[in-house]
Amino acid sequence: MKMTKLTALFAVGYVFLGTQTPLLAAQECNNRQALNANMGRFISHANGTVTDTQTQLMWKQCMEGQRGTRCFGQAEVLPWDRALQTAYSASQAHFAGYGDWRLPTVEELLSVVDKQCREPAINLSIFPATPASSLWSGNQSDPNAWSVDFGAGRPFQSFKAGGKYVRLVRNLH
Repeated sequence: MKMTKLTALFAVGYVFLGTQTPLLAAQECNNRQALNANMGRFISHANGTVTDTQTQLMWKQCMEGQRGTRCFGQAEVLPWDRALQTAYSASQAHFAGYGDWRLPTVEELLSVVDKQCREPAINLSIFPATPASSLWSGNQSDPNAWSVDFGAGRPFQSFKAGGKYVRLVRNLH
């Protein structure tokens, strides 16, 4: 079966404290049929969360710092310890009615990597405005912590003091 290449432009609204950044990011996806079929595994709850029926995880649709159904605003880049604090704060605030938000494991982050896409390697219909950048996981090995690069969908270690984006998850009970 021949793969067709689909290139789509998605509007990304980033504003970095007075600096200008591109307003459009190009995402490349192969095999549109497989990409659309993969969408059926996610259930949107219209409250900022989606459930992955394959992994039985509930994800915040937006990264921390973003808001609304299309994840408007600037996602926050945080050091690892502040990312942990953000998960605690979301739990204390009972985001979407739940008090058990946490940083995902590397394996959980890799479960939402869409191998049909790159730049970013995620389904932007499910997780809008996700940059092709790194997200923290809860896995650590002092002085480092693991993250997943959503440019290409690969895990790596980096210093905890470095800044990464954060998307929170919880287990379904």
